[in-house]
Order: sequence, then C-alpha cells, then structure tokens
Amino acid sequence: MAKSRKSLADQVPTEIFWSIFNKLSFIDLIQAKAVCSSWNLAAEEFVSKMPWLMLPSKKEVEEGDGAFVNNNGYNGFFNLCENRVYNLKTTPMEFRESCCIGSSNGWLVFLEHKAVPFLFNPFKQIKIHLPSVDYLLGLKKMERNEDGEYEFDYLKKNQRFFFKVCGKEQVRECFIQKAILSGKPDCNENFGVVLLCNNREEIAYHQRGYNSWTVIDVSHPPYRDIICHKNHLYALTGNNSIEVWDLGGRDYVGRIVNKSDIVLPFPDKSHTKGNSLRGFGTSKFYLVESCDDLLLIVRFTGDYVDFDGTLLTEWDLLTETCTQPKICPYRTCFFHVYQLDFDELKWVEVESLNDRALFLGGNQSVSVSVQSFPHCETNSIYFTDDCWEKMEEDYNYGGHDMGIYNIKDESFKPIYEFSSDKIQPPPCWIIPSAMLESQLGQCVASLPGCN
Repeated sequence: MAKSRKSLADQVPTEIFWSIFNKLSFIDLIQAKAVCSSWNLAAEEFVSKMPWLMLPSKKEVEEGDGAFVNNNGYNGFFNLCENRVYNLKTTPMEFRESCCIGSSNGWLVFLEHKAVPFLFNPFKQIKIHLPSVDYLLGLKKMERNEDGEYEFDYLKKNQRFFFKVCGKEQVRECFIQKAILSGKPDCNENFGVVLLCNNREEIAYHQRGYNSWTVIDVSHPPYRDIICHKNHLYALTGNNSIEVWDLGGRDYVGRIVNKSDIVLPFPDKSHTKGNSLRGFGTSKFYLVESCDDLLLIVRFTGDYVDFDGTLLTEWDLLTETCTQPKICPYRTCFFHVYQLDFDELKWVEVESLNDRALFLGGNQSVSVSVQSFPHCETNSIYFTDDCWEKMEEDYNYGGHDMGIYNIKDESFKPIYEFSSDKIQPPPCWIIPSAMLESQLGQCVASLPGCN
C-alpha cells in the first residue's frame, strides 16, 4: 500500500509555526487554520482561549449619554491581543432583545422576556433553549415594552410584588445574579447550567437532557459567588464557608450530593481593610480556579470616587450653596488575592500570580496563562462592572467600572474607553471555546482599534 504523502505545510517544524503565528492578526490566524491539519492545531493555541471583551455599540452609548439605554445591545468584541474591535456585520437579535445573565465556557446565557433562558454561542450562531425559570423565580409575569423596560408581577416569600420601568441590570440584581456552565456544549458533553438567583439566596441546576430546574439544598445563604470545577459546584457563603456539591453523581433528576462544607476564617487583611473603609464602599467576592488551585478574590469598590481617586462619602458631595451632589461614580479601588490551603483550611495571601492573569465580572471568573497569550499582562486582574445594584441609581453612570489592575504595584489602567460613564449593557468577558471555527471570520468586519 502506498504511503500517504504529507503536504509541504505539514512538513514545516512546529517551532516555526509558533514564531510565525505569534505575529499574525486574528483574521490571518483563522485563515491559516484552514490550510492543513498541522496549521489548524498550531493556530488553535492562539485563538481558542483568549478572553474577548463583549461591547455595546460605542455610537449608541456615547450619543445616548445615559438616556434610553434599555434597548442597547451588544454589538461587537474587543480583541486584547490586537487592541482592536471586531464589529458584527449583523447584530443577533439575542444581543438586543434579551438580558445577558452570564458568560461561561465560550457561551452566553440570556433570559428572554417571557422568563425563558437560553445558551447562545455568538461565534457559531448556535442557540440552545433551556427550561423556563418562571416558577423558580416566582414570576407571574415578565414582559418587555418597546422602550426596553421590563414589567414584573412576582411572588417573594408569600408576598406579591408588581413594578415596571425596570432595566436589564435590575433583572440581574433581583432575579439572576450569575449563570455558569458545568461543561462545554461544543463537545456534546453532559453539561449543566447553574444559576445563582433570588437575591443570592438560592442555587438552581439544570442538567442537559432534563426539562426542569432543580433547586439545590443549600445551608448558608446568601452566596457571594459560585464556580464549577471538575464536575463539582463550589459556593462561597455569606459566613465565608464553602459548600461543595458533586454534580456528577446524579442517578436521576433532583439528586445532587452535598459533598462537604468547608468552614474558613475570613482573611484578617481584608477584614481589617474593610473595617477601615466602612462607609466609603462595599466588597465583592469571586472564586477562581487557577492551575487546580482555588482562589478567593476580594474586590473593594468605593461608593463615590473622585477623578483623582479620592474616596468620598455622600455628604462630601454637598455644599452649603449646592444641594445637588456633584457626580462621583463608584469605582474599584483595590483587590486582595488568596489561595485556599485545603490542608490547613485557611486562605493564604497570594502576592503574585506569576504568569497568570484573572478575568472577573458578570462572567464565570477565569484564569489564563500569559505564556500562551503574550499580549495579556502578567500578574494582573482584568475586570468589568458587575455592580448590578448601582447601575440603575443614576442616569449619568453605571456599567463603567472596568480596567486592568496590576497586583505588584496596585496600579490601574483602562481596557477600552467610552466618553460616557453610562455604559449599558455593561461590557462582559467571553472565552471562546477550543472549538472556535472559521465562521467568526465570515461574520465580523474589523474596525480600527483604540489608541
């Protein structure tokens, strides 16, 4: 039998691929992947895992100046490697008509106006419907008017509420705070979807193949964050313990094994810092899996921060001659990073992430290697605005709190800038899965990037 002949491209050494591909643009990489199997595998390392920043239309945000933003939708993606925006030629109706409630494993989770969630892969234009959450959230009615505002009629703790003129951010504040996946739909895995909902008091789980949601038996609500890792669900509780459930041992729908309850003291450094800044802001907490370690990130956000970074109180914004406070949007001031010591059952401060970078926000928190993505800044935290309770407080700001934080020198720098401080929907990270295909090159048009 005659041996199959390798193409000339297949005979090029891998190290040469890397040196060449490292200099190519994203679109050039997509085209290179189609040449042969060797090029496809080599280029995949450069395009499959780098976080993208999902953005609303810059024109709509800046021309709207904070008003009539409820009909704004996501319009494109910011590529960190190239410092360039890729705008969608045709904006999917899902981006404009639905509320994004999560981003995980390269997929977005949206909630339609009839309380029906779905998964959407913007790169492949694939949509996966999920069971309704109306019963889970106690919703009698959820409708969206022509101005993009929501009307709700719902039950909460045996009390009935009705309100209207509610924006997308209030949907996340009141109903679904985070949505993550326990697997990759791209790979036809037995994935599940986890919701942190009802003011962080409940956690619900849906497994592929079933037509309902299971409310997990929780012990210590409310929950500060959730993350899935190796078929387990980790939840950070309000009393700083961690509840762990086994999502892989389900013999039938409704059975989820509570694996353990890890009780931990809260880190002294963050406790002391939080007390010293009480009255100036609030803290948020994130769980991140990084190289099989479990990290805790504490993010302190000042309620009012002046242009020079000075923390203020509401009284500082008033004068004897002016009863209308000046505009001082909230802003992230610092981060603390800890690693869980499973043997000693305590949080150990992390002074350096080494070659890792973290991505936090309304998405599932993730860690990436800077060695694989040299354009990503090492030892840094990339963050977007997920302060849902503050986004609707003022017409002038909300969704604006994003940037890059350097852990070593505690400095901040912008990722992508708008002229307006009212950015809705707020930018969100999305991590393309390893199955990213060339369709993206066909559905986007490149635009000049930011300076």
